[in-house]
Amino acid sequence: MNVQHIRFTFGLFCAAQLSTFNSQFSTCFAQEVRNLKELQVTAQRRLKDTGVQQTVLDTTVLHQNVAQSMSDILTQHSTLFIKSYGRATESTAEFRGTSPSHTQVLWNGMKINSPMLGTVDFSTIPAYFVDRANLLHGASSLTLTGGGLGGAVDMHTLPLFGEGNMLQYIQGIGSYDTYDQFLRYTYGNDRWSTSTRLVYSTSDNDYRYTNYDKIGHPRERNKSGYFDDVHALQDVYYRSPKAGRFGLMTWFTHSLRGLPFLSVDYKDNTDFKNEHQQDALRTVLSWDRTFGTWTIGACGGYVWQDIRYDYFTTRETVSTDITHSRSRSQQAYLQVSADWMPRDNWLLTGSLSTSYNHVRSEDKSPFHIGDNYNLGRPEYNLSLSAKWRPVRGLSLSAVLREECYKRDFVPLIPALFAEYAILGGKGQEGKRNEFVIKASVARNYRYPSMDDLYYKPGGNPALRPERGITYDGGLEGSVERNSLSLKFNASAFDSYITDWILWTPNAKGYWQPANLKRVHSYGTELMAQTEVRMPHQWRLALTANYAFTPSINRSDRVDDNDASYGKQLVYVPRHSANVSGRLSWRTWTLRYQWTCYSERFTTTSNEVSYITGRLLPYYMNDVSLEKTFQWRRVHASVKGVVNNLPGSEYVTVLSHPMPGRNFEIFVEIKPQWKH
Repeated sequence: MNVQHIRFTFGLFCAAQLSTFNSQFSTCFAQEVRNLKELQVTAQRRLKDTGVQQTVLDTTVLHQNVAQSMSDILTQHSTLFIKSYGRATESTAEFRGTSPSHTQVLWNGMKINSPMLGTVDFSTIPAYFVDRANLLHGASSLTLTGGGLGGAVDMHTLPLFGEGNMLQYIQGIGSYDTYDQFLRYTYGNDRWSTSTRLVYSTSDNDYRYTNYDKIGHPRERNKSGYFDDVHALQDVYYRSPKAGRFGLMTWFTHSLRGLPFLSVDYKDNTDFKNEHQQDALRTVLSWDRTFGTWTIGACGGYVWQDIRYDYFTTRETVSTDITHSRSRSQQAYLQVSADWMPRDNWLLTGSLSTSYNHVRSEDKSPFHIGDNYNLGRPEYNLSLSAKWRPVRGLSLSAVLREECYKRDFVPLIPALFAEYAILGGKGQEGKRNEFVIKASVARNYRYPSMDDLYYKPGGNPALRPERGITYDGGLEGSVERNSLSLKFNASAFDSYITDWILWTPNAKGYWQPANLKRVHSYGTELMAQTEVRMPHQWRLALTANYAFTPSINRSDRVDDNDASYGKQLVYVPRHSANVSGRLSWRTWTLRYQWTCYSERFTTTSNEVSYITGRLLPYYMNDVSLEKTFQWRRVHASVKGVVNNLPGSEYVTVLSHPMPGRNFEIFVEIKPQWKH
């Protein structure tokens, strides 16, 4: 082990944040008391979740591997398609066959999509920094924010009141000279909760692969794929019966990454550097309090990002810049909201938010030298919703949003939701089996990003907002039978998006965006989760996800030679699936992960007559074995992980081969004591 790789350059940041108050208001639960043979208290479904199609990722899933980012978690435990160039390279999420900019991402109530691109790189978000994540599919994203034509990812960090002191350290060592380290200290009493988390990951990432894009199919190494990432997260929470609940959170990231060369690239990485660096600081302050039937809250946040990209050559000690890009952005955010529950079957919610985004972008490239743009843009968002349960089991919801960018108002954004819950017989411990029928319809808009409008050369200030309308329907259920529990969700959707923004090359040699496409996306999403409790302390848990997502181009033909009409969008798989299994016995846990994607096309015409026209289907198999130890107040564990167990050769993006079979070992120690 090279100890020079293990270096901490962290600073500690004092902060705190209260998880988004809208998702935690206990007043959103209506309860009914029945006097039968004995007193039974049955909690009805939350009014706030009426008709919502969502996938919930809890702490167990998010924290099972310190080396994983949110891109890994979403790949393995959801129906989203993650377009990734490999570990520690750009990874974007696509809901239901839409583009990455159609996925809105929130962190403790604050939207963190890049104001320049409108996207989020999930490879820069450590899964260990997220305690709960909700994936809201299609129209359901409008319960949180506008612009999510595909959906939204809502991430939270949670307090640990009353947990005392806990220290956790994890050291990971893996193939390709990879080192992962995680350190966390938490303290919680009845009123205070604080947590400090530090993550450091570094790797040469120089795995070997067979290059099928070159004559003779030589064995080569992944060039310029190194990474060196530092993350620090500090949160502090305080709650008082009279003053309410306060929180402040600060998250700092420093990332240095080499961008891997293409498999068709013949350059020597000793002569050329292709490097991306990013520094980011995100902080959120929030407060909420309940007054009888009212719950009010406020949330403010700030995001600063400094992104640097350099592509240069060095020969005979002389460096020559080919591309030299700098982008600095700042985002300020403020929101106030109120929930009013005048009766058990009514919930009225209103929120008003404003944000200001400022970007300064400049570069030196073959097409441009100097400032791209140096501009600010205010944004405003008003949301009103009403949720009503007219009779037992039936719930209805209406959401109305209005958004404004500078002085441009998008049309009014409405959404309607309905669900009907059917209670079955009693399961284990008196719990009732439940089946819920859901339906929704919504219109949505996404305003162009700042790069879409102002980038030089190519920005198009005349772009119109992208428009979408989505229909959703589904069935959700849960069953308890003795030692068996089962949850499932089956949904179907139909979505139409017009004025889709697409960047295409023009006659001057550079790319330019325009409102070119009409896209019809439809399909089904299936989820099942079961757990079996067996004799002698054996437990088996299985989770499976499947998505069928045709995403078809319905745009007018450009000319008679345009073969893109009626074809699947590029890089969007029609079929995706994953299965997670966990078998545990006493202090041993065996985990298995299977992931599958169908073929993806690389051209708008879906041409397959030549080898680069499509990417073949691939199947991933990962396995891990963990042993835990317990000595009074000290918990410890050792885990071995084998990724890509069969050693499959595959690519997710053209000319970017992925690693074969590789290994990781993690050692964890966690002392804990009460205050």
